[in-house]
Amino acid sequence: GAKASQSAAGHTSPLRRNGTPSRLLLSLNESCDAACESEQVHIQLGGPGEMVVVYTSQDESVDSSVAYWEADEPGLVLVANGSSSAYSQLMWLEARALTDPPLGAAGAQPSELMALQDTTSWASHLPVAPFGRSQSYHAAAARPTSGLGEYNNPAMYYNSPLVHTVPLPRLSPGVAYQYRVAGSSATFAFTYPPGSAASAEGGGGGG
Repeated sequence: GAKASQSAAGHTSPLRRNGTPSRLLLSLNESCDAACESEQVHIQLGGPGEMVVVYTSQDESVDSSVAYWEADEPGLVLVANGSSSAYSQLMWLEARALTDPPLGAAGAQPSELMALQDTTSWASHLPVAPFGRSQSYHAAAARPTSGLGEYNNPAMYYNSPLVHTVPLPRLSPGVAYQYRVAGSSATFAFTYPPGSAASAEGGGGGG
């Protein structure tokens, strides 16, 4: 009786979550080629009878193309072509979250962040009339600072990899497909949904 009342008062289930580790251990994906040029493979539903494959590569040496086939007919391979794009973005640094996160390993050391924010190795510190010291000159602080990076510091810009977008057309409802993106030997799979209201089963993971 006492145990039942205690459970009802303080808990809704006998299940208990294990303690969260202070360090999150990740393993490398070793299923791709040695070069491993293409990665971050994802799929999403497109228009009727269409699945869109998205993946990234480091440069334009990788084509925007995907080979795909019905799982039951591996000898009938189709090739779809798409497009690619990239973008640059001024970075926002959250120093504490990067150097001492509450969960997982640190993403950066304080010295690495300060090196990004310090422009004294290349920016002029001499007075530039009539504006005074060069606006690009930023000496490192005693510790990395959080916030939006300086627009006139090239090191504070993130340049994305090339993002490839390839639609796979004329897919049949309820049919299982396999596919391979350019620049990778990994094979991924999905089943096209039987109706417009259904969602795709399975999918690809980044390499």
